[in-house]
Amino acid sequence: MFDTERLCLGCMNDNGGERVCPICGYDSETPNPENSLPVKFVLNNRFLLGKVISLNGEGITYIGWDNEQNTIVEVKEYFPISFAHRNPDLTVSIIEGGEYTYNEGLLEFLEINRKIKKAELSALVPVLDVFEENGTVYAVYQHILGIKLGEFIEKNGGILKWEQARALFLPLIDTLSGMNEIGIIHGGISVDTIIVGRDGKMRISDYSIKKLRLADSELKEDIIDGYAAPEQYGTEGMHIDKYTDVYGLCATIFRVIIGAVPPVATQRLQNDAMSIPAKFAEELPRHVLAALANGLQVMPSDRTKNIEILKNELVYGEISGMPTKKAKPEKTKTEVEPKKKGASAKYVLISSLCTAAIFLVLALVLVLGPLKEDIFGGESSGISSDETSVNAPVIDQIGDIESGAEITAKLYDVPDLKGKYYADIIDNDDYEMFEFVITDKAFSDTHPKGTVCAQSIEAGGAGVPRDTKIELTISIGPKEVKIPNLKGLSEMEAKLELLKQGFLYDNIEVIEKYDDDEESAVVLEQEPKFGEQVSTDIAVKIYINSYKPEESSKNSSNSN
Repeated sequence: MFDTERLCLGCMNDNGGERVCPICGYDSETPNPENSLPVKFVLNNRFLLGKVISLNGEGITYIGWDNEQNTIVEVKEYFPISFAHRNPDLTVSIIEGGEYTYNEGLLEFLEINRKIKKAELSALVPVLDVFEENGTVYAVYQHILGIKLGEFIEKNGGILKWEQARALFLPLIDTLSGMNEIGIIHGGISVDTIIVGRDGKMRISDYSIKKLRLADSELKEDIIDGYAAPEQYGTEGMHIDKYTDVYGLCATIFRVIIGAVPPVATQRLQNDAMSIPAKFAEELPRHVLAALANGLQVMPSDRTKNIEILKNELVYGEISGMPTKKAKPEKTKTEVEPKKKGASAKYVLISSLCTAAIFLVLALVLVLGPLKEDIFGGESSGISSDETSVNAPVIDQIGDIESGAEITAKLYDVPDLKGKYYADIIDNDDYEMFEFVITDKAFSDTHPKGTVCAQSIEAGGAGVPRDTKIELTISIGPKEVKIPNLKGLSEMEAKLELLKQGFLYDNIEVIEKYDDDEESAVVLEQEPKFGEQVSTDIAVKIYINSYKPEESSKNSSNSN
């Protein structure tokens, strides 16, 4: 068993038992905040708690250590500060008069985390355990090594091109759709609640009960201005639904590809106008502009109704009424009125003026559905059905069958799934009679990364009943890969290529190198070299050209 006395209770790394951690700087004698559990407290005879890493109106989140799996976790304690009290024995009691609100939230907390634990949605931070103890409820999450999306963007130039953002957001869009379909509205989608892992994948975090995302609830709200929809501010006659997550997702994509956060929703209720620099309106695909305009409508009745419709508009360009000619942008900023005519639903967004100065008309509708692509392996998940189907003997009239006759189940041939992406499997109507579960991942030299390399029931045979569970092993690619050619790519393009190959984000080192004979801000050299067979765990160095043409021009002018 691992010696937990060697653990830093601030980062859960082995620091040899030092009081002040040389890794994160945490002082082991620092107490946790008032009302929280102390460091070294053990829950469920398994989870060792460290420092508090976040608090909000719903509860307290601690970094922790799983003594069974010997791994870092995060543990969230349901502790609504306005309605809960910490007793001397560290149990939790309800403040008098708050019984209904406390228990209502506790049941919702349990339900949300149990649903996520059961769901197999690839872009969620997994829930490992949910249990009741000390008069409250705890949820244990996998600790994802990575950084918040906002920090990731800031470290990579402030914005991403749509082609780059599209690849990163594809799995997340399907997962958010899956969350909504099992009855969970996140309500807090933003650059602060999406984590970019070391594996290059984005994951949704910070699930919460609905009241935490409402400004007029009894709880101390936790809503993020610019990303929160108008209905989250207690606007009369508006209610949270699937379209609330559409707004948050569109605001997040807007921030990523435009570099700015939309105005606070309450301001937009008073003055519903937005504009962006014309260069973005000219460079971005018009169906992307239209999809964002539709998803960021102020009024829920005018907004895209769910993630599936948003996906169809945003990814596949399935938008009705789109003009065929490319509009001309203004020289400074451009504004577009959406198709909806409601007085407070004029969402002026990213598009361009037509040649004759006619405003581009945009439509707004929304549905939900799984995506077809995933550059990180196509791991998206479907929701299995509990429906069963049997074929009874065919009879001409009642009485033709003896009372003891058995009903026989129809059998289905098991398909050969090897080499197929998981997302394509669950999207295939020909396979709807089976239940698929990813149970393992393995290296494979014969199957591309993200495809099935093994299945629990082989293809062919005598057939199986409907809803038979087939366990799948997903390939994580060969143990060694051929490093791609990065020369001439921008820093972000090079990083994305490496992430797609399975290299770790933290192992990518960027080094500046000056060469005025080559294009500015592109990769000049790389280590290892293009074509080398290497492990994806190694460090990769990319040398970016620090030469800036404008500096060269200034120097030339000064010399004259």
